[in-house]
Amino acid sequence: MKATVTMHTPEIDISDNAKICYATTSDKDITKSLMSEHNHLAALRFAYATVAVEGISVACQNQVVRSPHLAYMVQSKRYVNASKGGFEFIMPADLKPEHQDMMTNVWEYAFGMYEELLSQGVKKQDARAILPANTSTKMNITGNLQAWYDFFVLRLTQHAQLEIRELAEEIYCQFAELYPQVFTYDLKIKLREGK
Repeated sequence: MKATVTMHTPEIDISDNAKICYATTSDKDITKSLMSEHNHLAALRFAYATVAVEGISVACQNQVVRSPHLAYMVQSKRYVNASKGGFEFIMPADLKPEHQDMMTNVWEYAFGMYEELLSQGVKKQDARAILPANTSTKMNITGNLQAWYDFFVLRLTQHAQLEIRELAEEIYCQFAELYPQVFTYDLKIKLREGK
C-alpha cells in the first residue's frame, strides 16, 4: 500500500481563517490553541488535503468511501482491464500459510476466468463481477481537514480492520508532518483508543 499527499493547504491558513471568530488581526498563529484548548474543529474546514492511494483492496476502498465528507476518484474496474490496471490480489494479513494458498488459488482461478471472459467478448463491466473483493485498486481522496479528522476517528481505532487502519496510520503520519499543531501524537493515541 502507498499513500501520498499530492496537494494541501498550508497549516497557517487554519489560523488565518479562524481569526475572524476572535476579532483578531494578530500575526500570531493560533492553530495550536484552536485545537488543544478550544477543540474548534470547524476551523479545520478551511484547509484541504488530497491523497493518492494505491495498492489497497476494493474491500478497503469500500470502507474508505463510507466517509461522507471526503470526495473520491477511483480506478474503474468497468473501463480498465487488468493488463492496463495492473490488478493484483491483496492478501489479508495474519493468515496461516494454508489459508494464503487457498486464497491464492481462488485469485488465480478468478483472474484466469476474468481474462477468458474478456477474450470471449464479454464487456469489462460484466467480467469484473468475477473478481474478488481483495483485488487491488487505486484512488484519490480529497477533503477538508475536519472530514479527514472524522475519517481518522473511525479508522485509527483498534476496532477498524487492519488494512484500513494501516492506510489511516500512513495518511495520519504524513498529515502530522504537514499539520503538526493539528494531527499530534497525543491525538493519534487518543483516536487509537477510541476516545
